[in-house]
Amino acid sequence: MRIGVLGPVKVNGADGRLPPRERVVLAALTVRRGEVVSAETLADAWWGERVPATWTKALQGCLVQLRKVLGASAIETRQHGYCLVVPADEVDACRFERHVTRARELLTLGEPDRAAYVVDEALGLWRGRALVDLDGWEPGRVEATRLEQLRLDAQELRLDAMALAGRSRAVLAEAQTRVTEEPLREHR
Repeated sequence: MRIGVLGPVKVNGADGRLPPRERVVLAALTVRRGEVVSAETLADAWWGERVPATWTKALQGCLVQLRKVLGASAIETRQHGYCLVVPADEVDACRFERHVTRARELLTLGEPDRAAYVVDEALGLWRGRALVDLDGWEPGRVEATRLEQLRLDAQELRLDAMALAGRSRAVLAEAQTRVTEEPLREHR
């Protein structure tokens, strides 16, 4: 089962789309994958300042539905909250970061063609704005901003790798596009 947060939240293998409430709760758990997230924190991510009186029952129902989609063992109930316990490779944002790190290593090792290939794989994981379902939750916005900055860095890493691999024409055309998109990024 793969969880995607580099765009609207999705779960590969899930029948249909997740309802909005389940997308928000899963995104919040994914931001803190492997950590205990309190029920109050999940309620804050879901409702913000307008938490209804029946929030605990609604949250429990949402977690039941998510466990049906992800598997019963994917979300553990802990003493102080809930924990998403899926391997890092099951989350597209984690795979993205791993690929970018590997592409940097390959470029440092003098393998620009392989670095460009790996960073292309990383950028191919993006389907839209990261963690878009958490726009109203500050920790989600912070993580989305961090991931977006890493995506911009990866685009520049790709251009560096392609230039070092001798693909000047392709680099020039793409670099012009990137500068137009983000004219104040010095590296571009």
